[in-house]
Amino acid sequence: SAASDTGPDAQDSTKRLSRRETRRLKKIDDEPHPDDILVSDWWSKYYHSLGTDHRLTRIFKERNLPTIKLYDAELETEFNHFRDLMDVMPLKRPDNEVSFLGPDSDSDEDDTNVGFFKGAFKIYPITNSVVESEESGQPKLMFSNLPNNKPSDVTIRLYVVAGMNLTPLDFGGSVDPYLWVKCGKTVVDDKANYQTKKINPIFGKMFEIKKVSLPRDSKLMIKVYDHDLIGSNDLIGTTVIDLEDRFLSWRRASCGVSQQYIVEKESKDRWRDTLKPIALLKRMCLLKGWPPPTFKGKGSTLRCYVNNIEHKMKFFESGRGPMTLDGKSIVKKMGSEEHRLALYVLQELGVVPEHLETRTLFNDDCPGIPQGKLHLWVDIFPYDRNLPPPINITPRVAQKMVLRIIIWNTQDVKLEDTSITGEQMSDIFVKCHLEGCKKDAQETDVHYRSLTGEGNFNWRMVYNFEYIMAEQKMVLWKKQSFFSIEKSEEKVDPLLHIRVFDYDIFSSDDLLGSAELNLVSLPPPTKTHKECKLDIYDTPIADRISLFDKKKIKGFWPVFEENPDGERELTGKVEMELEVLTEEEAVERPAGKAREEPNSNPTLEPPNRPETSFNWFFNPFMVFKVLIWGRFKWYIIGGFIALLLIAFIVLLIYTSPQAINNALMG
Repeated sequence: SAASDTGPDAQDSTKRLSRRETRRLKKIDDEPHPDDILVSDWWSKYYHSLGTDHRLTRIFKERNLPTIKLYDAELETEFNHFRDLMDVMPLKRPDNEVSFLGPDSDSDEDDTNVGFFKGAFKIYPITNSVVESEESGQPKLMFSNLPNNKPSDVTIRLYVVAGMNLTPLDFGGSVDPYLWVKCGKTVVDDKANYQTKKINPIFGKMFEIKKVSLPRDSKLMIKVYDHDLIGSNDLIGTTVIDLEDRFLSWRRASCGVSQQYIVEKESKDRWRDTLKPIALLKRMCLLKGWPPPTFKGKGSTLRCYVNNIEHKMKFFESGRGPMTLDGKSIVKKMGSEEHRLALYVLQELGVVPEHLETRTLFNDDCPGIPQGKLHLWVDIFPYDRNLPPPINITPRVAQKMVLRIIIWNTQDVKLEDTSITGEQMSDIFVKCHLEGCKKDAQETDVHYRSLTGEGNFNWRMVYNFEYIMAEQKMVLWKKQSFFSIEKSEEKVDPLLHIRVFDYDIFSSDDLLGSAELNLVSLPPPTKTHKECKLDIYDTPIADRISLFDKKKIKGFWPVFEENPDGERELTGKVEMELEVLTEEEAVERPAGKAREEPNSNPTLEPPNRPETSFNWFFNPFMVFKVLIWGRFKWYIIGGFIALLLIAFIVLLIYTSPQAINNALMG
């Protein structure tokens, strides 16, 4: 036998197993890491900037990923209205001309406002050196390095990410918002893409306006409207951005400076400015009247001198380095050392970082009262240059998924009823639904007359849903009310609600226990029902399991009910198998609901229930057979024999006088 174990067949079997194992391991290696999915697009930077997702906070910190700065106000407020070069002063109409405008003026702005003056005044003290030498003693001019005063043609890219707390204008407190943008003579009306019933909409829109002439077209106007199916659309609010101030500022407000100089074209964190860091540093020095920057040394000794101040490379990258994961660089193409050092110096000197600003919307009908806010940013590029590709901020699209649940058994379920024979029992069935989909709930058949709390089902439930993997949210489309015409989008956590009932014919079913499972943070199930206890719901988040990572999980989860004091009481245990598939995988591996065809993946056999499991209302013969005959069989037989004997004796007594009389009379 030892020889046969090492024969050719055994070796071939070993090879087959190893090939299968190799394919399995290769498939695992090809699947993206869950953390990679969470940070796979630009939106991960946005949600990280909000600071509401602890997972993104952990990943960005571990990998040293570049972030974006979210300002809670307008960018001008954060940077002193970009008055580093000049001041802006409104030009007013003379008082004697204002009265000629009349009360019917249609001007959207202040009637006395005719424009703006941009410039600066500086008074220099007259010193002896100025008097003695007209040339050598002259103070340095404030505008010694002014930008070209000719009109500049630029390309504008406006990125509108999201809206917050938009003021409802419709009956019922809802908003159907869309964007309207104007710069110069160019108007973009995006009403065809309005969103339904969204007070906090995710826009994810990029508007590109080419050949904008500065300073003539320096005002960028953004409006948010409320779409109405009947009548004119209502203006929610407006915000206006001065493009020229940003374009001329040495702070590079025309394009926020990234945290890292990444030149890999396919990276979502690639460098997105038309100028490289060294060129940006030279531009800043020129506008501030400083000598050009100089670089000395290499590697850790690399130094940069700006305005006679030394900046060392080792000071910025000591212990930090480029983006890493598990000690391995995940970015292959970082910029040169000089460019990286120039970028660090720019950040040190206070340039505008890659950012999002929060702009408040106002409406002239409600002066001074905010009508909502927008998260956005603006990029301004010279028109005659090769522009970098725009950032893709298209909203994430939900993926169609399928959740399959197999309810195998229940154990130790609370016994709610008392049978006619005085035994404690329950007619058990299980009902499940996903969060927000209570109308689509599915339930098993009924395991009647469970005397021990055990229920056998072998029952499959199938749910189709839409899911955004990077956000770990389910997407629902539903009408907000009976009078709503269109469905609106709603994002919810992927929660599975499990409820165990006691079936009743003439009254409502009794809830025996329930549980709520988050499919991205499942408490690990137990292998046996004896190990299954309520303390699994106290499992730390770090030790929980994501069904979307594991794909399939099987085991026991407890159900419970809360007493009046709010304490949980164990009322049963459910053995389930949870499996999540993409729509394509579900087509390749079909499975029907319950035990219907196609009954596969896996094949479910009818449950092996005891003979006592039946519905007494529809099976009166079974009631007699199981409940009466099975328990009182000998009593029934004995009673029947006794009745026969009694009948025989009565008949004997009744007929005996006549028989005796007939015998005596011959």
